[in-house]
Amino acid sequence: MTTTIDSDTRLLASIAYGEASTDNDSQEIGGIAFAVANRCRAWNGKTVSELKAADPNYAYAWNGKNARFNELFEASESDIKKDAGMSLAVNWAEKAIKNEGGDPSHGALFWDGLDFKVDKNRSDNVNHPKRRDGFKYGDSSHNIFDVPEKRSEIIVRWIIKNKKTGRNVDGAERGRYDAVWVSTSAHGKTIFWKHPEDYLKATGGKEYR
Repeated sequence: MTTTIDSDTRLLASIAYGEASTDNDSQEIGGIAFAVANRCRAWNGKTVSELKAADPNYAYAWNGKNARFNELFEASESDIKKDAGMSLAVNWAEKAIKNEGGDPSHGALFWDGLDFKVDKNRSDNVNHPKRRDGFKYGDSSHNIFDVPEKRSEIIVRWIIKNKKTGRNVDGAERGRYDAVWVSTSAHGKTIFWKHPEDYLKATGGKEYR
């Protein structure tokens, strides 16, 4: 860990520490740090601060109500060095920003915790955005919350204009996909995600959206 923590590293470390479970699982904290940094890199090389401004709903931890986020964000460097969990988060944030040392998220740009399974009332969270969109597991071991996949084949066609009527009609097939999200890894109490290539190809979507 460096002797002076710059603002972007501190923000990223605070996100990773705040979003991870209280077990301080190294791979979980590191995966979250890398997922944020991966999205920054994919989104025209934004800084973490620029990402926060562009998508304030991306992380729950930075909304001011997360105790762990606030603890690290406001901690002195000497206090961080004394705390194993916070030190771990800073170390991972430094690696993630530099894109060095191995990525525990395996290329993810997004993640979910226990809210993927249950809502605030502890009921089955069927309305979770990724569960509504459709998702699949890159490996069965990623299903840490015992939530079944939701796949449905979608065929996307190019839209062309009928020269006679001037109306838009379906043209040739552009592509097809069966899920909007695919898991890349799972650590601690966090599942990591990205968009599948067939989804991006079929829709022309951006990996960072």
